[in-house]
Amino acid sequence: IDETTTRLLVDYLIDHGVNCLLPGGTTGEGMLLNLEERKKLAQIVVEQTAGRINVMVHTGCITTAETIELTLHARSIGADGVSVITPYFYSYDDDALFIHYFEIAKSVPNMSVALYSFPGNAKQEISINLFKRLRLAATNINAIKLSDVNLIRFQEYVQVGGDNFSALCGIDALALPALTIGAKGQVSGNSNVFPEPFCKLRDAFYRGDLEEARQQQIIINNIRAVLKDNPVYFKAAMHLRGIPMNGPRLPMRPLKPQEINEMEAGLQNLGLDVR
Repeated sequence: IDETTTRLLVDYLIDHGVNCLLPGGTTGEGMLLNLEERKKLAQIVVEQTAGRINVMVHTGCITTAETIELTLHARSIGADGVSVITPYFYSYDDDALFIHYFEIAKSVPNMSVALYSFPGNAKQEISINLFKRLRLAATNINAIKLSDVNLIRFQEYVQVGGDNFSALCGIDALALPALTIGAKGQVSGNSNVFPEPFCKLRDAFYRGDLEEARQQQIIINNIRAVLKDNPVYFKAAMHLRGIPMNGPRLPMRPLKPQEINEMEAGLQNLGLDVR
């Protein structure tokens, strides 16, 4: 873990208007880190944030025991909540997923727990019936992140969750549409590089300026096309913006020089500051 750059990135995001951090997720290559590295990353982010904004630590692992270990650690370092992706690789039915999430929530009864559904990568989805069961069984499960284009399912989460529940969108191309149907936030990879349009979209939406929000969504979509929603591209682009990122962890490979040149040209064609 590059502690110096991690701290620099935390300050960069806060200074640009980001109002919550979620370290160790997909963009953070959390699933490629061992448990001690994930603990170290979480602690650095919580320390550097120093209470200026909230921090939700991603603690999801392939096993329930490891997930609970990371969740208890997140609580011990003062994180505001945790986000837990569905266990991956194997197929699980709703009963298995219920036990998994209930045991995690039970281990930290006074801490916010966010479900994390990413069926395209993690294989599982969180059905509405499972969602209802978990909401009734564990009151500290009070958020869900959906990384999927299914806005119908997203709206079901919003409706079932109720007023004191946060449905979070994980697809940057749907940031504005998700807000219009009740999203409480966007968990974004691209905003690590370009937080400006995301914060402008958020602010425009809440002041009722939908035309400005739509324009910012277009900018976000163009950024996505260049960065390919890929953590490796995010790191390379961060380097262009003055945050000196190292390469990704194998088996992710660093970008080739031609790919970097094409990315930089694409960002410049959008009129974005990459220097």
